[in-house]
Amino acid sequence: MTDALLAKKPVKLIVYGYPEEKTKYVRAMLTLLSGLNTGIGINGLLGRKIYTYFDDVASANVAALAVVYITCCRTKLRIGTFDIKNLVKNNNTATLTDSRLQTQVSKTKIAKEASSIIDAKRRCNTEKHYKNVE
Repeated sequence: MTDALLAKKPVKLIVYGYPEEKTKYVRAMLTLLSGLNTGIGINGLLGRKIYTYFDDVASANVAALAVVYITCCRTKLRIGTFDIKNLVKNNNTATLTDSRLQTQVSKTKIAKEASSIIDAKRRCNTEKHYKNVE
């Protein structure tokens, strides 16, 4: 039963309308902030889009602001229950180029700030959960 819970996320962040040359950086930033691989899709109305998933709306908003900071783009949030089995991060499938780019992006000021905000939000949610359990 716990595997089923780990394979679902309640918030989906969609990024679209970005310049094609920034695709790698947007994907690296979202992968870094969500802890999951990002998905890419093509839609007739939105064009190219990148999507990733988060545990809460606040974390998704922080990630959206970080991506908007690095390039001009549009974002959407969807709330629901989304299956993430195909996006769970597997270190064996990451290429050396992807790993290097993620390391490079993680050293930027905006990525550090966004990561610290998301981590603080996760800690806050964990503390609330444990207080409610006790």
